[in-house]
Amino acid sequence: MHLSSLTLENFRSYSKKSLNFSPGINLILGDNGTGKTNILESIYFLSSGKSFRSSSLSQLVRWDSTYTFVNGLLSDGTDLEVQLIKDPNKTTLGRKFYLNKVVKTRPKYLGTFKTVVFEPEDIRLVTGSPSRRRDFLDSVFATTEWRYAGALSQFNRALKHRNELLDMIRDGKSSRQELFYWDQSLIKNDGIIHDFRLKFFKSLNGYFSKHDNSEIRTISLNYHPSFLTQEKLDQNYSYELACGYTQSGVHRDDFSFENDIFSASDKNLAFWGSRGQQRLAVLALRLGQISYLEDSYSQKPILLLDDIFSELDDQHQNLVVETCHNYQTILTSADKDIQLKLPTAQTLNI
Repeated sequence: MHLSSLTLENFRSYSKKSLNFSPGINLILGDNGTGKTNILESIYFLSSGKSFRSSSLSQLVRWDSTYTFVNGLLSDGTDLEVQLIKDPNKTTLGRKFYLNKVVKTRPKYLGTFKTVVFEPEDIRLVTGSPSRRRDFLDSVFATTEWRYAGALSQFNRALKHRNELLDMIRDGKSSRQELFYWDQSLIKNDGIIHDFRLKFFKSLNGYFSKHDNSEIRTISLNYHPSFLTQEKLDQNYSYELACGYTQSGVHRDDFSFENDIFSASDKNLAFWGSRGQQRLAVLALRLGQISYLEDSYSQKPILLLDDIFSELDDQHQNLVVETCHNYQTILTSADKDIQLKLPTAQTLNI
């Protein structure tokens, strides 16, 4: 199954735009600033109802408009559409999902088709903040798992209320007993999210260890989960009361990229890896994500590549090209010479 056509209205820089895609490789070619990445973002938005570039959905709506929609037709005839509507009387945008012209809840819509995004900023997953890596983990399931998305939403809501309640208890305005409901919500949803994340890391490390590329076989991910239990909440109560913040849970998870070529005491690529080794590690991460989604759901994801060839050497460019031939791929570039590496690609000039 692949994305056959795409129609945008009032999305980012586009008032209107329609594109048709081949089931193989599609190269979106154009100068910088012409809106190539906006097209990839719209496809991701169509699959998930979210953006991979911004946490604010309002930025997706063209500046002089009150709404946007993205419509797509899949090769099996499925018609998909996601709408955002600005209401002057509300601070949040209205968001609607349509499957074959019928309104669906987000849980019923998610997973219709899956995407994996490659972008130059991926390199910051190695050296950036833990929150960036947690955002990546959440994005893995953004187009696939309503249970994960629902658990994450409920966890964040419970975390916010619990932290506010800690402040109120410290100020003598509430009692400790009022934490019980939010504690139970945190523990339940923490367990759901960790189950997904643990399965994901197990899959990726297995993928790396068996890869044909000898460099990728030296890479691994070291997951640092922060599990949440009632016992841990009880143990940390005095400290959390003083600081007003819940110290354990998925919001404190992290992971590191490691390589066996380094010493046994410290293999962290963030500290010891060259720029090239770090690029390969994030490339391997995305390849592992593709493998995980395909194995878990028996459905090939659509690959969205945002100008990543400029960040890779020839050897690793060839690794990407080999992967592209196995999936529907939509990639952007400002370099016309990329066509030489992708002679079978359909070129769309922007």
